Formats: sequence, C-alpha cells, structure tokens
Amino acid sequence: MLRLLADKPLNRITVTELTELADVNRVTFYAHYHDVYDMFDQLRLDLIEMYTGMTYRHTQEMCNGDYRPFIREVYMSLDGREQLLSLLSTPSGGNLYADIIDAISKVCTETVAPQIILGITGGRAIGNDGAAATDDASGTDETTTDQMTVDPTMAKTISDYQFGYIAGGVVNMLKDWFRRGRRESIELMVGMTSNLISHSGPEVYRENLQLLGETTETAGTH
Repeated sequence: MLRLLADKPLNRITVTELTELADVNRVTFYAHYHDVYDMFDQLRLDLIEMYTGMTYRHTQEMCNGDYRPFIREVYMSLDGREQLLSLLSTPSGGNLYADIIDAISKVCTETVAPQIILGITGGRAIGNDGAAATDDASGTDETTTDQMTVDPTMAKTISDYQFGYIAGGVVNMLKDWFRRGRRESIELMVGMTSNLISHSGPEVYRENLQLLGETTETAGTH
C-alpha cells in the first residue's frame, strides 16, 4: 500500500493492485481487511498509537515545561523507519498529520494540563476534566488562588488551545523537514523545534488562564 500511496490517492487504489503487488490472493487480503480503506485505517491507528505512547512517556517532563525529550523521540521515531516515513510523505499524509496533532493534544490535555493546574492551585486535587476540584463543603467547581479562579470551562479552553498549538508546532516542523528532504540533522531540528515552543510551558498556561479570566469579566460587564 505504501508504494501505491506514493503515486496515487487512496481512493484510486484497488484491492487487485494491492494483492498483485504483494503477491497474495484476494482471499488472504479479505481475511485481514474489509477493503482498501480498512487497511489504511489500520496503518493510521498504528501511527496514532505510536505517537500517543510517546506523549504519555514524556508527560512528567512536559509538566515541567521541558518538551525537548518528547520532541527528540518524535524525530528519532523516523530514523531508519522508511515505511513510516513513506506513509507520512504520501498524498494522504495531510490527514495523518492532523490525526497525530489531535492525538498528542488530547493526551496533553488529559495528563499534562491537570498537573500544571495542580502547581497553579497549590497542590489541590483536580478532576478528570483538568480543572481544580473543590475540597470544601461549598459545592463550587472553582478553586481560587492568589491570582485567579480556575474553573473547568476555563481550564479546558486553555488546554485545547495551548496543547493544540504545541502539537501543531511539533508536527508541522516534522512535516516541513520531510518536505525539505530531511537535509537538517535530527539534533538541529530538535533544538529549533524546542526553542520555538519553549515559551508554552506552565507559566504561559497560568498567564493564559489569567487572560481568559480578565476577558470573561470584561465581557460580563457589557
């Protein structure tokens, strides 16, 4: 499939082409896949699972604002893996990049954001939605710090934007590296990518929470 995808879009690939190129019969193909799209979807899911695993492995470092280990593994994951590289370089690669961005952003929102908020709120417990949970009897879903009040909606909004920005930045740098023929070394790309997103750590998360709170209060006065 990867060889065919390099020359044509997915919707123009046939089972006959795949089986002839792989030198297998149609019965064998249909024993594993429903159709061409099902085969591609399995490749897509394997790719997403790989990058999701990477994100989980580097959660604690990203909680501390250090994205370099995660970025290095993203680039290193392609070293010597020409099949994966070919898949991302196909005409269908655009959708795959979007899938990877969504997967990375989702993991960060679920794992990194709650830990960042723990630091912002002085170590108070937080819920699964990434918001600081109350530990008093008032029943409120908000947690007040010296600087701000953190609520579920505010935390989720900031998480979606901030980690979407980070994931998009990393993946788009990777995409441009492919487009340019991978002329630059992995270490150079890791350094540049890290530098470009280095200002998206916990302190910026705090500042964005404050900014959103200020704009919300301003809107409420009109």
